[in-house]
Amino acid sequence: MERDATHTLPADLRDFFTISEVDDAHFLAGALFRRKFAAPPPDAGRHLVALYRDPAGSLHVAGYSHMRRFGEVYLSGGSCSEGATIRAMTPAHRDAIQAAGGVWYLVLKYAFERYADCCDAFFGHCGDRRALEVATAAGFVAAGPEHLIVHWHKPLHPVIRRALIAKVEALGPF
Repeated sequence: MERDATHTLPADLRDFFTISEVDDAHFLAGALFRRKFAAPPPDAGRHLVALYRDPAGSLHVAGYSHMRRFGEVYLSGGSCSEGATIRAMTPAHRDAIQAAGGVWYLVLKYAFERYADCCDAFFGHCGDRRALEVATAAGFVAAGPEHLIVHWHKPLHPVIRRALIAKVEALGPF
């Protein structure tokens, strides 16, 4: 069962920035995803879209992240931000989002809260230094295998943790 995660967004952002799960990633984030990954966004799974409302009231996609169930864990991937939207923000809005951790950080914190009751852990595959800094700030830790990161949000026996890591590692990059 999903939780309300609106409270993960700082109150000073809520007038111009939000995150929402959408059923159809293609509609809102398809162009962004194709530009970043040279492929369409996944059809299955959960799609989180970060939206920015400019001073005139128009909505703009600021970021996207995909969460996919894999047994008892969620795989976090396909995360990207829309540079054009971020550059078009008012300086005060851009500074406030950056001070709160940035678009991807906010999306991760939202996902960790929203889906906390849906899985035992969140896994990611991250080889980019800057992305790893953001993921670590949001709560991911190294899982052991190269580039594999995990967010343990509930207590699990060490044997269970090792089994989950082995299971996700067997997938390879996702």
